[in-house]
Amino acid sequence: MNRAEKRRQEKLAKKAASNVKLGKATIRSPGQQTPDIQESLNLAVQHHAAGRLPEAEGIYQRILQADPNQPVALHLLGVVAHQMGKHDIAVDLISKALAFKPEYAEAHNSLGITLKELGRMEDAVANYRKALVIKPDYVEAHYNLGNALKELGKREEAVASYGKVSYSPQIGQ
Repeated sequence: MNRAEKRRQEKLAKKAASNVKLGKATIRSPGQQTPDIQESLNLAVQHHAAGRLPEAEGIYQRILQADPNQPVALHLLGVVAHQMGKHDIAVDLISKALAFKPEYAEAHNSLGITLKELGRMEDAVANYRKALVIKPDYVEAHYNLGNALKELGKREEAVASYGKVSYSPQIGQ
């Protein structure tokens, strides 16, 4: 995507977030799509996945201006904060996402990762386990739980957790 297209997408996301905030219906011009919150999230995730954290952060923040309780935007903004080394902010944002959507396995896993980074291993383990109660086949949470248990010296539990990680062609690529 070139710069002009990127700017256009960001303007569209900002306008859509403003329209949602103001309760306006989205009006589409012929041939032009104005993104709603889901489309804005998709755009933010594309930036996020490509490592363009400031761009993703800006879109997540605009979404939250329109809907301060949007759990996916709160969670992913927390992930961005974690990636930028702002771990306390990450914990706050992800915890807020979980207050609105307690059964959000990915957010529990992300909170565990951030808590582990802060040295709060027992809290990290608890969050990985919450993620696994919600989504028992969640490979990343099993792997993260195994790593945390290993660091806590609970090797047998770690091995059991690693044993639940089935081979996936995506792992290690």
